Amino acid sequence: MMKLHFPDEKNAEVFGVLATPVWIFDVDRYEIWWGNSAALNFWKADSLDALKARDFSSDTAMVYQRLRQIMLETQASSKFEDTWTLYPAETPVTVTLSCQPVQIEQGRDAVLIELVSGILEQDTRRARLEEAVRYSGGMLSMFSQSGVLLAQNAAAFECYGAAKNAGCELDRRLGSIPVRKSLLEAVARGTPFDAELEVQCLAGHAMHRVKASAGRDPATGDAVVVLSEDDISDLVRLRQELFELNAHLEERVAERSESLRVSEERFSLAMQGANDGLWDRNIETGEIYFSPRWLEMLGYSAQMPPPDLETILAAIHPQDRADVTASMVDPEPQEGSAPEVEFRIQHKSGHWVDILSRDFKILRDGKVARIVGTYVDISDRKRQERSLRRLKEILFAGSEALPLGVAYYDQDVRLVMHNSVYADMLPRSAHLLERGVLFEELIRNSADIMAPQFGYDDRETYVRNRVASVLVKPKKSVHEQSSGRIIIASEFPTSGGGMISIIEDVTEDRLRQKQLHQAQKMEAIGQLTGGVAHDFNNLLAVIMGNLELLQSETEAGSLDQQEQNALIDAAIDAVKHGADLTSSMLAYARKARLEPTVLDINQTVRDTERWMRRTIAANIQIETVLQAGIWSIKVDQTSLQSALVNLILNACDALAGGGKLTIETANLRIDDTYLEARSEQIPAGRYVMIAVSDTGEGIAPDVIDQIYDPFFTTKPVGKGSGLGLSMVEGFVRQSGGTVRVYSEPGEGTSFKLYFRAVMQGSPVAPKPQSRPQPDTPLQSPRPRILLAEDRLEVMAVLEKTLVLAGYDVTTAITGDIAFAVFKADPSFDVVLTDIVMPGRLQGPEFARECRALSPQTPFIFLSGYASEATVHGNGLLPEDIRLMKPVSRDDLLRAVEECLKRRRDEA
Repeated sequence: MMKLHFPDEKNAEVFGVLATPVWIFDVDRYEIWWGNSAALNFWKADSLDALKARDFSSDTAMVYQRLRQIMLETQASSKFEDTWTLYPAETPVTVTLSCQPVQIEQGRDAVLIELVSGILEQDTRRARLEEAVRYSGGMLSMFSQSGVLLAQNAAAFECYGAAKNAGCELDRRLGSIPVRKSLLEAVARGTPFDAELEVQCLAGHAMHRVKASAGRDPATGDAVVVLSEDDISDLVRLRQELFELNAHLEERVAERSESLRVSEERFSLAMQGANDGLWDRNIETGEIYFSPRWLEMLGYSAQMPPPDLETILAAIHPQDRADVTASMVDPEPQEGSAPEVEFRIQHKSGHWVDILSRDFKILRDGKVARIVGTYVDISDRKRQERSLRRLKEILFAGSEALPLGVAYYDQDVRLVMHNSVYADMLPRSAHLLERGVLFEELIRNSADIMAPQFGYDDRETYVRNRVASVLVKPKKSVHEQSSGRIIIASEFPTSGGGMISIIEDVTEDRLRQKQLHQAQKMEAIGQLTGGVAHDFNNLLAVIMGNLELLQSETEAGSLDQQEQNALIDAAIDAVKHGADLTSSMLAYARKARLEPTVLDINQTVRDTERWMRRTIAANIQIETVLQAGIWSIKVDQTSLQSALVNLILNACDALAGGGKLTIETANLRIDDTYLEARSEQIPAGRYVMIAVSDTGEGIAPDVIDQIYDPFFTTKPVGKGSGLGLSMVEGFVRQSGGTVRVYSEPGEGTSFKLYFRAVMQGSPVAPKPQSRPQPDTPLQSPRPRILLAEDRLEVMAVLEKTLVLAGYDVTTAITGDIAFAVFKADPSFDVVLTDIVMPGRLQGPEFARECRALSPQTPFIFLSGYASEATVHGNGLLPEDIRLMKPVSRDDLLRAVEECLKRRRDEA
């Protein structure tokens, strides 16, 4: 049945008319919650508020446990009568109370208490005894002969709780039927039962001392078993620990004795191995001991009498004697290790020995009683330090004599030393140049000026990249200071983990180079003027001669129409030759009219090679090596083709006896170091290279510097104008690029043209072929593609491109994740993967793992690296398609369609 519930005090007023005292005790808050008028009289309270305010905090924990026991052991809506001793006016009265568990506001547990009988007159001694038993700390329980729990005091209730059921509670507590039988048999025989048993409590297993005796149930008169228990868990544990300690005491003493012997032996060997001297001074007894090694350091042999303390002190260098005396003779009363002391002491032979002393002090009654120390011979180290200090002085003096700014930084990239020129070269950061300053601080101090010069929009990114590279490889950069001074800053990592920074002022060198370039330009103009005058005079002579002949013969009437046309054609040919000559000169002067467009250089090479192949001798082998994913360039397409034709014809002339001609394209990045080494005036950045190479006889070293001069040629008379390479160089430089030539006599020649790449997304000149229109993706079911790409922005573009083309795309950000997807479902039609990705599986390894499951699956590899070394020899198959990033939509869809077509053909 449910417990009575009193949501508020009004519900309890039904008991207010009763003549017997009735009150409700809040067990959770341990206070009286409500009481009737008779209860006020019983508790001697003036009002209900006074009754509620009554303090029960002096009650023992056992009283609280007894109330809890009533709550748990009394069934709902039933009453339990018990005898209590209460203190209404601080005077004890013994009464019989009827208790019933109830619930009050907020669902709190409470007891409805009714005073059944008035104050009981009983034997004081018995009452005290009952109170002592009831609230004793010892656990008391009464069981029937069958083991059923009849009663228990509060201490037993706290330990075991209420009985679980009407069965044998004694078995549950003792955990053993044989033990229970033994206990009951002993009680039945009248034999005292006293044993240490493991029992099952609410908190788990515990060790109790259990005493059992026979008794009578005062309610029924039946024979019962009375148990008295004490928790001896801590006592048993301590007893066991004491037993184990005593059992192993002799063994531990022997072990410690052996350990002490080994420790002393180890210390002796360590002292000998470390080659250190030892001394021990007992200040209380005056005894002092010097080890043989210490005496050996000073030149004393084993046969010589050892020196005393005064002799040792007298041998110490006068400048160091005060420090040693303070440590060895008059030490501060501070226990523990003393600061290390370095001093010089005179050897018996007369030379000085450098010593490092480490002392340890022992105090008694606040005074130093004993000092023990070691002496280490550091003469070699001190000699090396003196040599190093001298080398630094020489190095600094030498760097001061250099016209360069020189600074040395340690492994942490902190400044060690610098010369005065270094500070002059850094006027903005000269105030920061102190020993220990970080190189990063110097870079950050000028980052607002320097970052834009090196193409950085974010100064922190510039600082981070600049600092990260200084200890990795040599770095050289060129920049202009606000004063107009041109500086070359170089950083060289050292073998010791540090870095050398060198700053060079090249302003005057650049000025001289500019002046030299101007002189060379004027010389070239003079040579060009002479050549142009010579060629134009010849052309004018042809034109004038033919016109004069035409005039005179026309007047004489001796020329027929055919002869007149021949004279006119000769004059026109001379005019055209002059126009070609003018065009070549404009190209050389970089003043030609160009119409640059964004184009694919690979396609230009293919077109040029296709229609030039017909004019090339059969004994010349042509090969093209065109990098996939070539960057776009913005140049005049006609001029580019003309330059390629010039280079191809020159190569064919060099291969008169046959050979190989190679046209190659590649993406590359040009840095400041490359530009400085070659004195190039183009900005650093991304470039596209096109090379025309031959295996001919090469160019002689004595003429290679003249090949770009106008009208200079090594070909026979009538075989060349001498303006071809001049025109090529002029066009390339007018287009913002540069040209380099590499040649070895007997090996061949390679001309390399460098054009600046345009940013991704620039409009590209239309290609001759049409855009691929894949039909397979539009059929049902749609081909499935697995895309592995770690750059999310790249993945998003690729995925969207493929989805819009009609493909079903599944993505993964690493090779490991992609392989897990493929392993779960290897039915993908094409796998598109980056070559370099984070994780265990790179692109080639990922492909190998997938091919072990499905060998017929085609792969397309993406890479941002231009070098062929990134794809050859690492597990890729020859038929695999490789695309260089950034990949155009047409190239991507064409590659996918090719893979699908190949798979359909194989099926």
